[in-house]
Amino acid sequence: MLRLASAVNSALLSRVALAIGLIFSLYPAAHAATLTPDSAQTGTYAYQVTRDGEVVGEQRNDFERRGEELRVVTDVRINITLLGINVYDFTQRIEENWQNGLLMSLTSVAVDDGDTRNVKLVRQGERLVGTYDGKKRDLPGHLVPSTLWNSAVVEHSSVLETTKGRERAFTVEQKGVEQVKLPIGTVKARHFVFKGSFKREAWYDESGVLVAAQMEAKDGSIIRQELLRMP
Repeated sequence: MLRLASAVNSALLSRVALAIGLIFSLYPAAHAATLTPDSAQTGTYAYQVTRDGEVVGEQRNDFERRGEELRVVTDVRINITLLGINVYDFTQRIEENWQNGLLMSLTSVAVDDGDTRNVKLVRQGERLVGTYDGKKRDLPGHLVPSTLWNSAVVEHSSVLETTKGRERAFTVEQKGVEQVKLPIGTVKARHFVFKGSFKREAWYDESGVLVAAQMEAKDGSIIRQELLRMP
């Protein structure tokens, strides 16, 4: 869904936002540890976002636990310039509220180069219901948000895309363990490839923490997320 035009078409650049909202945490429990609502520790995970190696933004995942409840807030900021001129801005704030391993509610406010997108979902029984920009949404309650910090997503076949509040199907291919170079150093991580209507690559360390993720834009450029620090 991400497309960056070589001639800087702002309509295409806006797709960066959708990708970043999706790109930002994947592990089979049988082979390695997972990071889930039950195991996540409190604190902040910070990432840099690059396009073809050039830093264009950042993401923060803040985890706060209150008894049986877990609140996860994801903040994304993207700024793209060309010859020193600002050509595209994107921000998104996603709040997930979990209880006993269930997603109880999700809200997302994204400002995509001046256009605002709002998603509000709450659990009703086995469904997540709500709206996207006033349009009704009714989704399966088992969906894992596309923020992807919840590494149990690799055990699923679809995600809850947070920017527009819709379901995206995929298959997962395991690529094995790799040495991944990051701003914090080189780490050993498992590599997963998502294929289908949700296309991503992601790397998780031995604790199930997302350390890197990326996708290819339609113009061939690579949008990548890399871990800067963790709790």
